[in-house]
Amino acid sequence: MDLKDLKVVSLNITEDNYEYKGLFRLCSDDRCMDADLEKLSDQSFLEEVKVTFNIKDPISVIKSDIMDKVIDASKQESRISQGEHCCNDTSDKKIQRSLDSLNMS
Repeated sequence: MDLKDLKVVSLNITEDNYEYKGLFRLCSDDRCMDADLEKLSDQSFLEEVKVTFNIKDPISVIKSDIMDKVIDASKQESRISQGEHCCNDTSDKKIQRSLDSLNMS
């Protein structure tokens, strides 16, 4: 299999007190494998990826390509909302109008 045919899907990057975790799935047309960003530093994991997907490229190229695909996937899935549209409930507006009418009395 060509390395370009390997896909990174279901990317989930979380942060807790500056400790980042990145879980994703490596997929080809007929196989999938769960992965973690931490494992990309592990030589045995990269060899497992090479064997599982029958990739002919060297380990260093595989690691670099997977990192590039993770970065590209993170750009596509990233959304910064931080509370946007959290309080657009119509019942809240009704309550606020009632409170406003009491304040005018």
